[in-house]
Amino acid sequence: MLEDKIDEQQDWEKVEVRNYQQALKVGVETIQIGYPLTERLIRNLHQLLMENARGATSAAGEYRKIQNFIGPTNELKDASYVPPEPQLMGQYMTNLERYINGHPYLEEDIDTIHPLIKAAIIHAQFESIHPFLDGNGRLGRILIVLYLLQTKRIDSPFFFLSEELEREKFRYYAMLNGVRGIDKKEPDWKSWIHFFLDATIRMSEHHYEKLDQAERLYHQGMGKLQQPSTKKVWGALFTHPIATVHQLEQTTELAPATIRKSLAQLVELGMIFGDNRKRNRRYYQYDLIRIMTQ
Repeated sequence: MLEDKIDEQQDWEKVEVRNYQQALKVGVETIQIGYPLTERLIRNLHQLLMENARGATSAAGEYRKIQNFIGPTNELKDASYVPPEPQLMGQYMTNLERYINGHPYLEEDIDTIHPLIKAAIIHAQFESIHPFLDGNGRLGRILIVLYLLQTKRIDSPFFFLSEELEREKFRYYAMLNGVRGIDKKEPDWKSWIHFFLDATIRMSEHHYEKLDQAERLYHQGMGKLQQPSTKKVWGALFTHPIATVHQLEQTTELAPATIRKSLAQLVELGMIFGDNRKRNRRYYQYDLIRIMTQ
């Protein structure tokens, strides 16, 4: 996906990730300027997610009008979970919006539930409602980020639980089914919330470790450089770990000749790698990429 910022390829996997990035960007900007997490925003984000993607239909951004189900096959008899009927989507999503933000016209008691616990409940409720024909998983993960931004638990869209949820996806699905009361006498919210909080702790620690390593790498590099222009290019490579001269020109506002000279110095010092392209040569900040992907 770092290279895709240069290539802009049209295969569906790249399109879906670009759509995810765009939906997240719009959601974050909406929350940061003070608008709440509403049904309208959720539908807008779904429309962005589904643009030219797999499963894209004219119903993108609209609640489903047919019954869907979750399971290993396309047969309803094999379903592990059947969400609420389609005619209930508007009612259930309005209820979810009121849970997120409070009733717009009624004075209510101050919410005493910790935002992380509430984020766990919101995510489980959204995935259980399953309001769209496709894209519910991706959108549900975006909603975690947006709610934590709205409640000031985080101040930038850096924290994602997706990695931890994917790593333990079978347990994740089992815990969600526990909330739904499947194979249980009553819904098991406690196990789900503990699972969500444990995943949050693990992901937070992992993110902090990555940030610390990236910061050390940045300062170690700065200590090796003398020219202000080369330092500026080195810093820009932390925004674009795979970059062309044109990209770095836009980021640094330095002249192309100055950027090429700085890149040549960084390559000579072994701090970055340049490929063998004759045109639009790419430069790779592999040490940072290794930190990002570990």
